[in-house]
Parts: sequence; C-alpha cells; structure tokens
Amino acid sequence: MEEEQISGSINNNFSDRSNYNSSHDTNPNNYYYDDEEESSSSSHNHQSKRSKHAPILEEEDRISAFSDSILLSILSFLPINDAIKTGVLSKRWASLWTSLPSLSFDSGSFESFEDFTKAVDDTLLLHTAHKLTNFDIQFEDDYDTVLNPRLDLWVRFATNAKVEKLSLHLWRPDRFDLDRYQLPQHLYANKFVSEFNFSCCKILPKALPHWSSLKRLCIWNSALCEDVIRKVLMGSPRLESLELHQFWGFTRLDIVSESLRKLVIDSYVQHMFESEERKLELELVAPKIECLEILGCFYMNRCRIKDVSALVEAKLDFDMRMEEEEEDDGLEEFQDILRDILESVHHVKKLTVGSSCLMALSIMTVKHLPSPSSKCKCLTIASMGEWDFPKILSLLQSSPYMETLVLDITSWGYMWPAKLEDYVKVSSFLTASAYIDAFSTLISICLKASTNSFHREIQSHPNIKTVTKSMPINKIQFGLIFLPHSNPFDP
Repeated sequence: MEEEQISGSINNNFSDRSNYNSSHDTNPNNYYYDDEEESSSSSHNHQSKRSKHAPILEEEDRISAFSDSILLSILSFLPINDAIKTGVLSKRWASLWTSLPSLSFDSGSFESFEDFTKAVDDTLLLHTAHKLTNFDIQFEDDYDTVLNPRLDLWVRFATNAKVEKLSLHLWRPDRFDLDRYQLPQHLYANKFVSEFNFSCCKILPKALPHWSSLKRLCIWNSALCEDVIRKVLMGSPRLESLELHQFWGFTRLDIVSESLRKLVIDSYVQHMFESEERKLELELVAPKIECLEILGCFYMNRCRIKDVSALVEAKLDFDMRMEEEEEDDGLEEFQDILRDILESVHHVKKLTVGSSCLMALSIMTVKHLPSPSSKCKCLTIASMGEWDFPKILSLLQSSPYMETLVLDITSWGYMWPAKLEDYVKVSSFLTASAYIDAFSTLISICLKASTNSFHREIQSHPNIKTVTKSMPINKIQFGLIFLPHSNPFDP
C-alpha cells in the first residue's frame, strides 16, 4: 500500500510538473527554508535604498549577463543544495537551477535521511530540463531497502531525461548485506547512457541488455556471475572500459570483446560469502585490450592471462592474503602467479608494480630466480617505502629497454633530510624548491639501502644517458636517458 501511494504521488507530480510550475512559485525557499516575510514598510525602504545604487549594482553584476548555458555550467560545479540557493539572488536566477543538466545528491550533505529523500523528491518535481548529462545518487552507509520503490522512480526520471551518465552508490551499514537494490529491468534497454556506476546493487538482466551507447561500466561491491558478464559484454558493442571492484560470485572470468580497451579487476571477496573453498580462475582473452589493472586482494585465487596481444599498459598492485599457517605455501603460489602474469604482459610499454608484487619479486631475487624479461619503456613503482629500494634492482635487471623510472612516494610524508649534492648531479628540476630535499633523500636512501648496487645498476643500464627529473607533489620521476659509460652522479 505504501509503495503504491509513493509511486502514484510522485509519478503524477513528475508527469504534471510543467503544470505545477505554471501555478506555483519555483523559488526553492518554499521547499528548503522558512524565512519570515518582511513588512511592507521595510520592503519599501529596502527598494528605495537599492534604487539609489542600482547603476552600481548593474555594473558589478556581470555574471548575470552571461548566457543560460554558461550559468548552468557554473551551477553544475556546485552541490545541489548550493545551486538551489542561488534562486534567491534575483529573478534572473530564480528558476535557473531547474534547468541544470547535471543532478548529484549525497545523503552526507543532509542532516537526516528524511531531509535527503524529501530534497530529492522536491528537486525532481521542479526540474524542467529535457535532457540530463549526469544523475548521481550517493548514500553514505545509510541506504535502506525500504526506499527501493522510490529509487525506482528516481531512476525512471533519469532515464526519461535520456541521462548520459548514471551513478547509484547505495552503501549500507553492512556493505556485505546481500539484501540490496535490484536494478529495474527497463534500465537494461537504454540507448542513451554512455557510463554506468553501480555500488551495492543487484545486476540481474532477464534478457540480453541493449546498451548501444555504453562506453564505461564500473561495478562496486556486487555479486556477479559468468552469465551476467557474458550478457553485459554481448549487449554493449561500444564498451571500452570495464571496472570490477570488490566482487564475488564466479570461479572463472572469460572476457571476449572487440571493443574493450581497459579492464580493471580489483579485489575478489568470495571468502566472506562462501563456506567451501573455491578458486577463482581469472582467464583473460581480450586481443583488443590496451590497459589492464589487477588490484586489491585475491585471497589465494589464481589469475591467468592469455591473449592480450594489444596490451600497452599494465598495473599490478595486488596481493594474496592468507592465513598465518599458509604463508609459506601461499607465498610460493603468489610468486608463481606473478611470474606468469609478468610473462603474459612482458610486451607492454608501461608497467606499474605495487608494493606486494615488488616484495614477491625481491624474494624471487634472493632465491636466485630472475624476474621475467620485460620490454617496458616506462616503469612505475607505486606505494613503496624506503626498504623497497633494493627490490627495484631485479626489475631494472629484467627491463633492458626502460627509459623512464617513476617512484611513487605518496606514503612517505615530508620528514626527509636534504643531501642532494652528495648523491646526484641535477641537470633540470621543474618543481618548487621545497621538494628538492625530498628528491635528495630518495636518492640517498636508495643508494645506501642497496649498498650502492642501485647506483651501479643505473650506471650499467644500456639506455642511460643523462638524468632529468620532474617532480609533481608526492611523486618523483626519473627520465633515464643516460650517455653510455657516463656517470651522472659525478660532480
């Protein structure tokens, strides 16, 4: 009964919103404020004061002279609450927000759950734009499935407006609660959406989706089966980017797509839902993929990569979390899996390696097991600490074509000593002087931690010519183009 009342009330309002606007004041204050009315005398005095300064105000109010498209573009950068409040500025702004092409609602911006849902209802009731570029609903750990009927109406509103980007982030207090919102079936037949972002949603199409314009699909914290993934790929002929974060529900992943260019696989969380031990076999067959990222934790699940002949860029920043009694066997398996993946992506031009993978490589080096040879020209070491520098040696040794080494020091902080002149000759440094100390200490620790072997390895690298450096905040980049037999560290 409650669902029917909500559906009937809001649907009638949405269908008759043009009539509603013609007979009601669209000033958002009627919905979000309870301001007191001014007396007629004070209003008259206020208008008299304004008339005295009218020429000045007209000259200063240049923003209002902009076209609607420019003003709407500006309003799109504001939180929806602030965009609505601009309606009190003048008649020029009174109903401008109702034509916003982008609508984003975040429950964290409201004092209560009820305030949030009412604000969404009222905003959609007054909204007049015939087309939406973006529609975003964000619940911060407070989504309740009692809202499912109302959310269906919000989604219907967005699809009726031919939305291009649709995001539903429905986080709950228990993010792994399987009682969650199921996407309505009409959403699977949409020729306008180019990007979907879903968190904590059930994705269960009864038939093959018809997403003819979809180019990017990002799914967080959801159960996925092989049949659903197959349907999504078959029903999305223009899909270029697929991201799966914190997923579960299948033991094998086959991806065959002529259009897919980027694949992100981030954290398989099957152990939280399945009592019996199951192994995920990630088998990738995607000859058109250009960028591959394997991230997060895979809990002893194997990853196998096959045909990725067009791959240009790969990022490996994953681990295989294991119980303490399984650490020895698990580490051996992790090394085997990592070796296989590195061999599969040996031809990429850009390679990024995270700390867990770097540690596995360093253990392989200690055991005199060489890293697979790589043809990468740009190597990035991400999420590393000062003890990771010796581990870079094995990657340098197995990357004879490398021209650029990027060391990401985001987690280091700024408490570093400055000894630049003792370790490196600077040929160019395009950054604020405050970060020179950071660079010097990086080189210092790098050389000391490896007992100068890092120094020797850089000197003997075949492609090293001259040192150049570019250092954005929290990141140091070496352009390794050294002259043969020259030592850039000499004074």
